[in-house]
Amino acid sequence: MEKKLITTEYALLSSVRALDQGDVETIPERLERVWDIISEYNGGYFHATEEMLLRWLLKNMTGSTANAERLRRYPRAWDILRKVFVLIIPYSLAKSLADRRFTIILQQTLKEIAQPQQETAPTNDEESDVEMTDAPSPASPSVSFNLSTQKSVQGCLQTAEAVFEALRTLLARCDFNPVGREHPHFQFHRMGGHHIKSMFYTSSTEMMELMVPMLTLCDLAIKNTTPGPLKGQSWWLSTFGATWDLHQRGPRDAAEVATHLSLLGTRLLGKLTGVPQQISLTIEPLTQERWAKDLRRFLARNLILPGRAAFLNRKAEELVQVAVEISSISSSITFPVLFDLVSGHGGNTSIKDHESWAQSVFDHILKASKRVSPPSNGLAAIRSIMDMAVARNTVLTISSLRRVCKEYALRKNEDDWDLLLSIVKLNPDVFLLSDEGKELLDQILDKTQKSELLSEGDFEKGAKFVVLLADGYAQAREVPTLIKTWYKYLAPSNPKDKLQPLWAQEELAKTFARFLQSSLTSDQLAGLVGWLSVQKVHAAKIHILAAISRGISQEAYIDAVNMAVFDGVFAEKISKKDSPAVSACRWNVAEITLRRVTVEEAGKIWERVGSDLEKTLRNSPMQQEDTFAAFRCCVSMWLANYTGAKHEKEAAGLACSFVERLEKDSETIMEVEVDSAAGTVTKEAYIEWIFSGWPQLVALFVKKTGQVPKVILSAMKPSGAEDSSRIDIASKVSDLVCNVDSIFDNLQVADALLDAFISLIDTSIAGRGGRSTNVGIRSLLAIPFEALRSNHRGAAMKALVAHLPGESDKAEAIGVEYWRSVLALMVKLMGRPARYEGMSFKQLEAIGRCLLAIHKRSNRGSRDDLITDEVTRDLENFEELELLTTLTIRQMASGTLGDFEKTYLSEAISILRNLSWSSSDAIVSVVLLRAFVSEIEKHPHALKQLQESDLEIDSLINNDLLQGAATVVTSGKWRGKKLVSLLLALSALDGLDRAAVQKAVAEAVPSLLETSNTLIANDVSAGWKVRMFLANHFPQALGSPFKITMHPSTSNSDNSVEQEASVLNEYTNTVARAADEATKLLYLKELLLGENDGESRTEYLRIIGTLIRHLRGSKPSESTASFDLSQVHNALCRKLERTTSPAHFLLLAEAIESILVESPACMTQWNIDLTLSTVAVIGSHSSMQVIIAASPIAYAQLSNLVEVVIKRHRKRLDGHFHIFLGTLQALLRLLLARPYDASNGNITAPHPVWEKDARHFSRLLTLICEPINASVSRSNSNSKLESDKDRAKKYVGQYMYLVIMQYIKLQLECVVPHVVREALEKGVFSIVSITSRGGLKIMTDGMDQSGRAVFKELYAKYEKFGKWSGV
Repeated sequence: MEKKLITTEYALLSSVRALDQGDVETIPERLERVWDIISEYNGGYFHATEEMLLRWLLKNMTGSTANAERLRRYPRAWDILRKVFVLIIPYSLAKSLADRRFTIILQQTLKEIAQPQQETAPTNDEESDVEMTDAPSPASPSVSFNLSTQKSVQGCLQTAEAVFEALRTLLARCDFNPVGREHPHFQFHRMGGHHIKSMFYTSSTEMMELMVPMLTLCDLAIKNTTPGPLKGQSWWLSTFGATWDLHQRGPRDAAEVATHLSLLGTRLLGKLTGVPQQISLTIEPLTQERWAKDLRRFLARNLILPGRAAFLNRKAEELVQVAVEISSISSSITFPVLFDLVSGHGGNTSIKDHESWAQSVFDHILKASKRVSPPSNGLAAIRSIMDMAVARNTVLTISSLRRVCKEYALRKNEDDWDLLLSIVKLNPDVFLLSDEGKELLDQILDKTQKSELLSEGDFEKGAKFVVLLADGYAQAREVPTLIKTWYKYLAPSNPKDKLQPLWAQEELAKTFARFLQSSLTSDQLAGLVGWLSVQKVHAAKIHILAAISRGISQEAYIDAVNMAVFDGVFAEKISKKDSPAVSACRWNVAEITLRRVTVEEAGKIWERVGSDLEKTLRNSPMQQEDTFAAFRCCVSMWLANYTGAKHEKEAAGLACSFVERLEKDSETIMEVEVDSAAGTVTKEAYIEWIFSGWPQLVALFVKKTGQVPKVILSAMKPSGAEDSSRIDIASKVSDLVCNVDSIFDNLQVADALLDAFISLIDTSIAGRGGRSTNVGIRSLLAIPFEALRSNHRGAAMKALVAHLPGESDKAEAIGVEYWRSVLALMVKLMGRPARYEGMSFKQLEAIGRCLLAIHKRSNRGSRDDLITDEVTRDLENFEELELLTTLTIRQMASGTLGDFEKTYLSEAISILRNLSWSSSDAIVSVVLLRAFVSEIEKHPHALKQLQESDLEIDSLINNDLLQGAATVVTSGKWRGKKLVSLLLALSALDGLDRAAVQKAVAEAVPSLLETSNTLIANDVSAGWKVRMFLANHFPQALGSPFKITMHPSTSNSDNSVEQEASVLNEYTNTVARAADEATKLLYLKELLLGENDGESRTEYLRIIGTLIRHLRGSKPSESTASFDLSQVHNALCRKLERTTSPAHFLLLAEAIESILVESPACMTQWNIDLTLSTVAVIGSHSSMQVIIAASPIAYAQLSNLVEVVIKRHRKRLDGHFHIFLGTLQALLRLLLARPYDASNGNITAPHPVWEKDARHFSRLLTLICEPINASVSRSNSNSKLESDKDRAKKYVGQYMYLVIMQYIKLQLECVVPHVVREALEKGVFSIVSITSRGGLKIMTDGMDQSGRAVFKELYAKYEKFGKWSGV
């Protein structure tokens, strides 16, 4: 090795010396030879050669000659420099760089490559003989030494790639020390790093010579059209920031940044973050995200925060003014970015200060936007800023918003409804509080009266503006003004025209109704109703009164204006000239009024409108909206007079006659589509309202007429062949009926509806798959089970079995979905006794044949494939058949057997004895026989009667099922369609005598084991069922039951994960129940310490957790050779410490917690210390932040481990509290140092997960500081004057102040939201309450001035609110 090192050093020395040999054109070849050597060279005992190389490169880069520029632009030269920076010790490196003026060379290089040129033919005689080549891509290893090529965009980016990487390496070298602190050369190397930094220690003005070209190159990179990322590109802006951090701090820093970098920085940040709009960039998404984060941090720290400090402390606005003026060149991008930076960085300033700062920046932007050319750029900037302000709910002054409205929103040629909408969202008082605002509002509202001139988009925005304006009136307590304004602009200019659509919109009425009662007193509302009642334009008046009627619900308001609103609406006589919309408003008000009146008032209303109501319902077209509203009003009138009131008979007769008319005239409106503009209503709308609005109407109609409304029944009885439109109506009506459970309380109604549902089932063979049948089946499945009486269940079953093939007919493979729903309905119907004509066990056998036909067809052509979806589906179908058979036999065997029951069971026994056990038909035989045997054995009374009838049932029960199922199991390999037969047979055998089963299927065990392993390896869940059968009956055949080759899980869905966990848990429980304690521990040892130890697969961790829950260790093992729960805990802690997967972390933590809770006696002192140490180590890992970000319960699970130690093992902490203290401090740092949470929202934003985790940690503090008696009580306590609890608190109080010190330190280092601090307060106060005065003094002495200030505020709050009162 040493010989090779010497050879490499000699080769490097020779190649460096050869650099001076040859002309300029051969420099690339000589540098490549140096690179080939130095790229593989890791340094030797000396670095003189490297220094010689460094000095040669820097010497030849110096100067203004073309050759020096060519070398400066040559990327390989910078690659070599990057490598040399690592090989030379910092002290010598700093000296060489300073001697050769490295920073000047760096400035000159960056300035040159930041100004690319288009490729042109060479004009310099010196370069005329150089061959021109295309600029290589950034990823290309070969680089041209041609100056004109180097000046191209690609050439400049290639050089920038190498320069940035070299500079990053150099800066990293400053902080990296190759030796430890104890090494004698530590300070020497540290001094060298400081010397390197000092080269960049210049004023901010001089540093801009580096900063500007670096940022320009970043902007150039995102414009690069050549695909392919540049090496190390994601670090460019972090290198840019790190370089700036080395400059000499001064009062002019922020001004220099504003002058030189504000335009470049904000424009680049806008492109990176998509402000104001997303644009396509050629850099990678991860690089784009990192650049945006680094640049945002740089601008915030060096421009925004200094500008805010100057503004708040001295009211100085020069920085803002300079930044805005400089960046106005690209205002459409830069202005929104500036406002984004300002409004998004509140920091620790007060809300008032932050608002005033944001307002100042907004004012400067607003002023500068007027001078922008072209004006469209300024308008675009203001639009983006207003959208941003709305999204962030930024507070802007009314005067500035009015200025936006006048100068940008209300333009001469065109109005900007986007801006108007943003203004009213931010502060509707802009238009409400002064004469100037009201003048602007009048201009805007005048335009709403010409809505036909607005585009579709502007119309929608205008509608939203009106609604938000109404909200603004409500907030300003100016609802009376709103109503008068509404009336003014709602009324059409021409009485013959319709209401103004912007003011007649439904959303405005809903919004008005929502805030009406909270904004007005009942007396105020009564006065407004009186004012409206005397207005002349009755259409507008009726519309607003209808909205008022909808908005009152409290008793005081109802008493005040309910009848007054009605009187105002019906003040004018109803005229035929009224539009249907106006008439509909009238009847809607009457309907709502009738819902909350007395019987006497209802009578007055009838006398007022009864004749008009009757005319409307008898003569008006049914599809008109006013007819529909009149019908609803009539029903309300009937209910208001119910029962026995004066006008009940008239209202009921009118409603019933209209329902009959609805049936007669339904053909004329059957095909009419709903048209909101024309106000047309369909037949389904009437029926839908009956069931969703007033379902009791059906019962009232039945009581009145003695029959269910025919319009409902006819809608559910499609006539003749499949009529698509009628079936659609039947489907909709059926869904409506099934959603109203109370409709079935009336027996007559229920009978009629159920008969209608059953009639939808087409009993013909052709109709079994039809839509009508599907609607009937779906409806019967949806209705409550209690509504199905015996006659309905029998009729439905009779209709369903009509679809079955005859005994001699061939079973057809009807659609799978058909049988899924039919079987579900049959099981529901047979849940209670149901008989029907022709009921026979042959029908169950026929269902089995149909399912078998489907099963055979689905597996045809794929006999040896594992079709998991089809296997699961077919298995579910046969299980449904088994359940149906069980319910049927239960019905026949319950109670005393009559002739019908005996006949049915005799037929069943006859069919079962003659079943086919061939491989293709065995499925049906197993299902039917198992269901019969398992159910008949539960009814010894029926079994005895069958035996007395000389029926040979004993052999059927004792032998046939066992022999038949065993025949299926021992018949061969199990793949494809045979797998269903196997699973059903194994399920049948599980319920039989264990010894008999073992004897019958012993020969099939090897085949079953092989099948199980194959299925599990291919991720087929059926394999676990086979394996569970073996674990129950042949555990010795499994050997090591958990040494299984499992298919890696590829699905991330919650259902898949839960299903997998459930199967594994069931299998593990099966194995564990048959094993003793020693065997279970042996299984755990194999899983934890065996071949699978390195895998830590999710499946194995689930098995481990389940096995641990089956163990109940009483004490640690005395033998070191035995494997006990203490060692299990030790192995799990080691795994937990190494894991990086959130799923694995949770499973391991749950397993450890289970051991600590359920088997505390098995835990030694080592286990407790190991638990705490593991938590402390995990809390210090950066990977834990990733786990917490991925799983919201990860931190809580980690806290649970410490909580268990405190509750169950408190006494073990004595003498080991230093370990516990380190654990708490690690958990606290893990809690507060959350970059992924701190970056989302400001300090006052809600962080629910973070807050919840803080409460978990606070709980730990309160538990340790205020222990429960059970955790600290000692039987051998000698002190009678001091309780165990007080002694424990006194002991803990000696150390816990260190946690407060850590908490205060982290508050100063990290961004901690308010909600997190509040969640931690209870725990921190509990520490203060047990800490002595001396401890508090030690703590304050150990803090700096900032820490003492934070603690002073904390202690003041403690004295005010924090006296601890116990857990």
